[in-house]
Amino acid sequence: PLIYQSLQDLKNPHGLFQIEADTNYRVCKMVKPKNLEELSGVLALARPGALQFAEEYAGYINNKADYNPIHPFFDDILKPTGGVALYQEQLMQMANKVGFSLDEAEILRRIVGKKKVSEVRKWKKKIREKVEESKLDTKIGDILWDVLEKSANYSFNKSHSIAYATLCAMTTYLKFKYPQQFFLGLLKMTRHEPDPIRELSKIQKEMGYFNLSLLPPHLTKSEMDFAIEGKNIRFGLLSIKGISDKSIEKLNNFKTEYSSKFEIFEGAKESSLGIGALCALIQAGALQGDFKQSRSMIVYEAQLWNVLTQKEKKLAMAYADKFNFNLVDIIKYLSAN
Repeated sequence: PLIYQSLQDLKNPHGLFQIEADTNYRVCKMVKPKNLEELSGVLALARPGALQFAEEYAGYINNKADYNPIHPFFDDILKPTGGVALYQEQLMQMANKVGFSLDEAEILRRIVGKKKVSEVRKWKKKIREKVEESKLDTKIGDILWDVLEKSANYSFNKSHSIAYATLCAMTTYLKFKYPQQFFLGLLKMTRHEPDPIRELSKIQKEMGYFNLSLLPPHLTKSEMDFAIEGKNIRFGLLSIKGISDKSIEKLNNFKTEYSSKFEIFEGAKESSLGIGALCALIQAGALQGDFKQSRSMIVYEAQLWNVLTQKEKKLAMAYADKFNFNLVDIIKYLSAN
């Protein structure tokens, strides 16, 4: 029940298989699927051509509109989809019902599935002859031909649609049952997206609806990747621009507890973490929780530290408390004395 309750008034589609796409999301909100069949219908409708039937299907599914059969002969096949031949399998059933073998119906399905409109037209004569052979009302043949011609450009493979709907249902369940773990999975995949920053922004916005926060990167609290921290998720260091996979080992060597900003600068140097990577971490706010200076100021101090001699660093450490760890003021004082 959680799956379909969550889809009734869906406001947070990000990460839900297929449904997160804008068109699919709009159709989902229109149909409000209550089971796997209706969810499959959403995915089959949210495509060019079929989209024109979305409102009609939604009206039928939600009992807002009566079902108007195109012909009682095909009622049992088309009624489940509100009179719309939404699936290729329905075309096969209709063809089989007028007298074609299942093999012939499968050939027809393939032609329609590959959108071979010109080949679909060749079946017009075959349908007329088969209807006469089966001693059916000629109107049935006209209806079948009309449905075939119209649906050639939009009918979908139901087995495919059901498989997609199953994955969609699974991701919906996971998102609304285990949101923290679900968002953690999404965040871990952002590095592989074409626009990671945009993706991170989308995820962070949705996390607020689930009372989850994306904690900023932190030099000692962050892990290499995004990680659960209490009831929230901590930003991963490797998702910071300027930090590459090559930095993993160096970051692992470097990431220990430090009591001061200067120890962090020196620890980075000792672990061979380049000044560029360290500055990227600082600019991302990884030291913001420990020190009050602006990020730009800390970057400047890190670069200053990088050019000091070992003797100058020892002196800086000695005067750190007196000047509240302001490296610029310490250097000015040492230069003057």
